[in-house]
Amino acid sequence: MSSTQPTVGARDLLAFVCELVMLVLLVAAGHGMVSGWRGWALGLLLAFVVVGIWSQWMAPNSARRLANPQRFFVQVMLFITTALYASAGGLTTWGIGFAVIATGAFASRVRTDP
Repeated sequence: MSSTQPTVGARDLLAFVCELVMLVLLVAAGHGMVSGWRGWALGLLLAFVVVGIWSQWMAPNSARRLANPQRFFVQVMLFITTALYASAGGLTTWGIGFAVIATGAFASRVRTDP
């Protein structure tokens, strides 16, 4: 194994899980806001918007990746926005819990992330 390969630790794993939970929570929130297939479509649309934002400005291999602390502030805004959508979809406790855990997980990585 090369010494230039990045190591993945528990904080990185928690951050990745938070990213996945954000997408699932957005889909569930969309379904909670509108009944039927339109709710699922709304949830998928919300998730796709977040994927687009994340891939452009937060992804490690992105040419447009924001530097910290700007990247952290945008991440926190996405977490709060997800919590607000979750609340609108009837998932207030899940949204607040997600926002708190995700913000803490990413705050612990701000100093170690380039």
